[in-house]
Amino acid sequence: MMRAALFTLALIAAPAAAQEGPQPVLAEGESVEVELRADLNGDGVADLAYVAAKAEESRELRVATSFVGEVGTGENPVQVLPLDPYPLGDATLEVKGNVLLFKELTGGTTALSSTYRFRWDAKLEAMRLIGLDATLYSRTFAHDGVEASWNLLTGDLVTRTLKLNTGSGDQAYNPVGEKKTKRSFPPLRLEDSPRPEGILPYPEPN
Repeated sequence: MMRAALFTLALIAAPAAAQEGPQPVLAEGESVEVELRADLNGDGVADLAYVAAKAEESRELRVATSFVGEVGTGENPVQVLPLDPYPLGDATLEVKGNVLLFKELTGGTTALSSTYRFRWDAKLEAMRLIGLDATLYSRTFAHDGVEASWNLLTGDLVTRTLKLNTGSGDQAYNPVGEKKTKRSFPPLRLEDSPRPEGILPYPEPN
């Protein structure tokens, strides 16, 4: 009871900025492409996920999580995932349940669409990669594509070939040749996430 009372007093006495959670930290020339504030680790204090970009040089997904202690709040070390510096538009960040989803589209006429799924892991005391989806396709419909979905909690990896639709219907691609394999890893921190193209099968020539 005494500890709870002291913690309540500490929160009341803490500056308002400290209770707002982490703030973006940018180097010279960087700007925020997209950001999201949400309680990612369930401690009741807002955390921050954002993409810091420096035009045509670098992009990084950065996730800053807070923690609640007996005398107030603090911040865990920022987790950083390097990204492709040439996106086809801004990335998106959203939270579904307790999962952080990061989506982006990179490449050129041949594009790579990817979705990372992260969740707080109490044992790691960090955001953990729990899922990764990737799709490689032609934006001009010049060739077939491939797609993959990897569930890191179960190790299930599902891959498909995307065949150009040469028949009727509005669908540009038809998924065929689904394969299910296992790819198990120890828990991966956000910053250790693999590149999305690493889970894709090599496209077969037309």
